[in-house]
Amino acid sequence: MGDHPALGDLEAIASELVTNAALHGAGPWVRMSLRPAEERERRYWRLTVVDPGLSATVPIPRMPGLEETTGRGLWVVDALTGGCWETSLTQAGERIVSALLPR
Repeated sequence: MGDHPALGDLEAIASELVTNAALHGAGPWVRMSLRPAEERERRYWRLTVVDPGLSATVPIPRMPGLEETTGRGLWVVDALTGGCWETSLTQAGERIVSALLPR
């Protein structure tokens, strides 16, 4: 990707999603992939992070208190993707969080 305009946003999103998976995924591993995708004749990068899905909570943006230093990561992901991110479970129960960015 080199100097691609989306590189900085992809780095920030990858950092947030991998950190969330490592902190909240309650498992010993995290997988990440970046693949080109096309939807409705538009070209995207699909960044996907998978963890074992052992957490009892679903990743959603929360409202941190003014003094809290964490809790804003999914708001960053939401802003950088224009709301184009989702979460789901595999048949094996693994948690998937995917984000789309134009390429």
